[in-house]
Amino acid sequence: MMQRDAIYIGGEWVEANGEGTIEVVNPATEQTIGSVPVGSSSDVDAAVAAARRAFPEWSESAIDVR
Repeated sequence: MMQRDAIYIGGEWVEANGEGTIEVVNPATEQTIGSVPVGSSSDVDAAVAAARRAFPEWSESAIDVR
């Protein structure tokens, strides 16, 4: 079973600021296949800020590099 204890923001795994975990369910079988940590609004803010910083360079990259 997949279990993550961090979230991926800005190219690195960081500890989530939320409380608890969320089960990951396979929609085809409805079986639980893992769990992920709950993120907080500050985690979302950090992810959006990282995406905004990365976008200019990413948008200029060739499709085969993306």
